[in-house]
Amino acid sequence: MRAETVIIGGGIVGLSIAYHLATMGHNDTIVLEQHYLGSGGTFRCATGIRASFTTEEHIVLLRKSIDLWKELSEKLGFYYLRGGYVWLLRTEEQLKAFSEFSKIHNKYGVPTKIVEPEEIRELVPTINTEGIIAGLYDSLAGKANPFEAVVSLAKASKEMGVKIYIQTRAEKIIVEKGKVKGVKSTVGDIQAKNVVIAAGYGSREIAKTAGLNLPLKNLPRHALVTEKFREVFKPLVIDWTTSSYIVQTNAGTFIIGADVEEEPDKKALPRIDYIPTAARIMVKIFPWLKYVNVLRYWTGYYVMSPDKHPILGPVKGFEGLYLATGFSGHGFMMAPIVGKVLAEWIIYGKPSIPQAERLTLERIEKGELILEKAVFG
Repeated sequence: MRAETVIIGGGIVGLSIAYHLATMGHNDTIVLEQHYLGSGGTFRCATGIRASFTTEEHIVLLRKSIDLWKELSEKLGFYYLRGGYVWLLRTEEQLKAFSEFSKIHNKYGVPTKIVEPEEIRELVPTINTEGIIAGLYDSLAGKANPFEAVVSLAKASKEMGVKIYIQTRAEKIIVEKGKVKGVKSTVGDIQAKNVVIAAGYGSREIAKTAGLNLPLKNLPRHALVTEKFREVFKPLVIDWTTSSYIVQTNAGTFIIGADVEEEPDKKALPRIDYIPTAARIMVKIFPWLKYVNVLRYWTGYYVMSPDKHPILGPVKGFEGLYLATGFSGHGFMMAPIVGKVLAEWIIYGKPSIPQAERLTLERIEKGELILEKAVFG
């Protein structure tokens, strides 16, 4: 079997890369997914999309990603809404920090602003603002349906000639004299000029088969979903003090995440204390939630890089090997722009957004970290 490019990982990132390669005329691509499409981090995410980060790299890339989310949703027909984000702030120290963050956002075209409790109540009806002194409102942020997005990207990619293999495990990346030759898989060897590792928490293991050690840690995360409820509010709401969030999906259910202490690289397992912890936090903010039933609860991972930024692009010393991993909880929202810049790297040797070039593995190897301060959940 042969292909110009093999993408390891059939989540939103891998599919976005395949889609953008195909739209640029390179459809000789194979996507390998060891389970089902979206089975890793994509279908476990909180659906949120924002550019309100604290570094130029994140803000610029995600501002472009937001434009692509709108374009793709209209073209492919999946749910996407710019309902905003509201960050709840409880101390003067938090207010000072987010006031500075907002200046950075505004500098790069993201119109966040500090809001008073009265405006928070207008943006998020039924909220209890006791103890909240202010908030940060990001009107550009939003949410999308990950299930619809994955199915739409896969369908469009296949229509353009991309081959997608599910229940197919990539066993080894074949490298000879520093050059990629292909992939050994459970459906046989695939000769390829380019290989992209976009395998979420599996990226580290498959990279080892090529002789590459990725500086990633898998941090267990937890989320729950409630029964369907009438529409209450559109924004995703973050309580910064507890690093907890709530978002109402287009189906009417609420996804709730809360930060509970976990050790990196520990297997993500359900915890008996998680639902009570998450419920206690959110019921204080939305007292009526105590009448809403929890349907289910799941675990996943934030695949953490040393500076909480993704590791993108080509790898020095490995011709034809590319990375799209280490998103530190932000892979879903970054997928459209990552797909575009990875496709550009593969086809043209250079991405159209200069900030992407700062996010290669080489920055970490040189100790030139770019630290992100606004990570939650």
